[in-house]
Amino acid sequence: MIPLRSIIIIFASCFSSFFGVTIIEALATDASSTTAAASSRSTTSSSTPPPQNNNGHEEEILYKSRDYHLLSIHPHSTSSFTQGLTYHNGYLFEGTGLQYQSKIMAHDPLDDMKTMYSMDVIPGNMFGEGITHYYVDIEEETTGEVCQEENGDDNNNIMSCSNNDAGGETKDVKQTVIVREERIIQLTWKNKVGFIYRIVNPPPKNNDNNNDGGNNSPPPPTLELIQKFTYETNTSEGWGITFVPQTNEFYVSDGSEYIHVWDASTLQEKRRMAVTLQRDDGSVVQLKYLNELEFVEFGGGGGAVERGVANGGGGDVDNDQTCTNNNVESSMTNDDDKERSNKERGAISSSMSILANVWYQDVLIRIDPITAKVTRVYDLSDIYPYEQRHRDGADCLNGISVTGESGDGKEGIELYVTGKLWPNMYRIRLID
Repeated sequence: MIPLRSIIIIFASCFSSFFGVTIIEALATDASSTTAAASSRSTTSSSTPPPQNNNGHEEEILYKSRDYHLLSIHPHSTSSFTQGLTYHNGYLFEGTGLQYQSKIMAHDPLDDMKTMYSMDVIPGNMFGEGITHYYVDIEEETTGEVCQEENGDDNNNIMSCSNNDAGGETKDVKQTVIVREERIIQLTWKNKVGFIYRIVNPPPKNNDNNNDGGNNSPPPPTLELIQKFTYETNTSEGWGITFVPQTNEFYVSDGSEYIHVWDASTLQEKRRMAVTLQRDDGSVVQLKYLNELEFVEFGGGGGAVERGVANGGGGDVDNDQTCTNNNVESSMTNDDDKERSNKERGAISSSMSILANVWYQDVLIRIDPITAKVTRVYDLSDIYPYEQRHRDGADCLNGISVTGESGDGKEGIELYVTGKLWPNMYRIRLID
């Protein structure tokens, strides 16, 4: 029997040869072709001051290209068929695929990506796909003890018991508090089933470098399955997913040219957008095979972006929700686009983007979250060249996550990237 890894590599080679020309011809950087971008790479130092890390020290750069700086290299399991990365509270979560091999793991960036937690996807026949961290704000009623002054008037007779110097009668009152629950959502490939996990006791982990050189990491978080749900997409598949907190939405890919936008509270599809790229000759093409997705803010570093207060918190999700495409707008007129753009630009700024892998292409594409237009293509073909991957038995680039690193006015954004069956995880800075 031919080993699964060999089948994957043979298929990857055939797929790249058959489809590669069409896709690569469509991918072009802002004002130059991919070939021109590659020829302009340089390992020489820039004339601008070197970036600084959080401790004020010069940021170490292992390699410079036109589109990114390589900052560090970390080990990655060659048995991990990576489908998605997501960062939360000092840990990098990784979701992997293949039947009876799908997992969600938590890696510690401060301990050279040591795996601190691993959970199998159940049932085992599920083929895991993209994951993303998100949160919901839940109202909870609590009962607390307060003190009533003996001689207090109707408007000023309640105080905290700890401050009750004058004495008085205590009583219990009900109060409503907002509790933030951290979660991870996971898609599957062809099963049309998704999973929602509660992150249990996420540790208050500081991502700053330790002065003593040690690793003071607290115990890692664990995941608790709280819900299964079903969904439909254009291809009836699930590929990548990312959370946009400003609008409380999930952006979902399915291997087609479409990004599906789901309400994060109800899991109902609100709209879908075809991702387009304008080529040098002015023609516009739609890009298929969109894979892993990551919502980012350039200039804001690699930290998580908080939900805007004006947009409210995401409610809890009822069990057995079904995400359907009923009454979904599959295309929009210019007037529709402008109206929605004007409404949502108050929450999503021009510095915010969706980054995406393209299946079997060594690029990251930067997508406007409102118009779905590609605004930049980043060439990562030399980070782990195809020829070397082929020799090593590794598969395609797949996996993008912020790092939790503060931007501090640095250029671009810091990310972790890796691929399926890759031996390394790479920390890079995309150059804006």
